[in-house]
Amino acid sequence: MIIPDLDDLILEHDDEAGIEELGRRVLASGPWTTVAFLVRVRPRPDGPWEGPFLWLHRYQQVSQGWKLVSRFQTTEPVQLTNLVAALDGWRPFISSG
Repeated sequence: MIIPDLDDLILEHDDEAGIEELGRRVLASGPWTTVAFLVRVRPRPDGPWEGPFLWLHRYQQVSQGWKLVSRFQTTEPVQLTNLVAALDGWRPFISSG
């Protein structure tokens, strides 16, 4: 699937789709762009919402627009908590510029 413009990128955001986008951040932009999404999901239409989860999507710019080429998704909320803790612990090693 080709997306003409990344500004047009929409994750399904309704009760029937079972995906609710809670936030997004562009982590890197250019010919290869990385977007982080914070989402919650509902596996069954009548079931409870689960999450939040982190989804990282990598897009490649092609002649027609943007193509999703890879993605990573946490599968349990504790993974997101552990990632936040790891990044906080690595903060002294991360340069701000």
